[in-house]
Amino acid sequence: MKAKTIVSTVLLLFVAASVAYLVVNESRSQPEADQGVQNAGAAQTTVKEAVAESGVIADETKETGPKLVAYYFHRTQRCRTCLTMEAYANEALREGLPDVIESGELEWHTVNVEEPQNEHFVQDYGLTASALVMVFFENGERKQWKNLDYIWELVSDEWGFKEYVRDEALAYLESDS
Repeated sequence: MKAKTIVSTVLLLFVAASVAYLVVNESRSQPEADQGVQNAGAAQTTVKEAVAESGVIADETKETGPKLVAYYFHRTQRCRTCLTMEAYANEALREGLPDVIESGELEWHTVNVEEPQNEHFVQDYGLTASALVMVFFENGERKQWKNLDYIWELVSDEWGFKEYVRDEALAYLESDS
């Protein structure tokens, strides 16, 4: 009987520690929620609304020209594969197209879709998992977008992954030049 009591006590302590861990992690992520993208609605998303999550808002003069925004959408809990895809995509754009990023024609943003102000992106872009979505804006309004879902198949091929991301970004940028 004593062994049963000890096992029950250990299990209760484990459950209590697990709950405490989850509460602490959740409370740490709450301040970050204020940095997320403001709910822009699914109908008309402007560049300014869409990139607000980074704290960097496109200035008025740049908003009138064409702009490509690369969003990496993720959830709070992230696996190694998701972190790798984010890193590869970021590197592909920053290293492969530095002039376009510097000119403001291309922007990179990561968005946690589990933050309340970002939940609309799940429906806006039909997200079911971490995703890289290219969104083309013209005159400050969203014109077209594409989910680069092939990244899931290329994650084990860094070079192929980066080439795919760069090529997709260039296709948008060149078609609207």
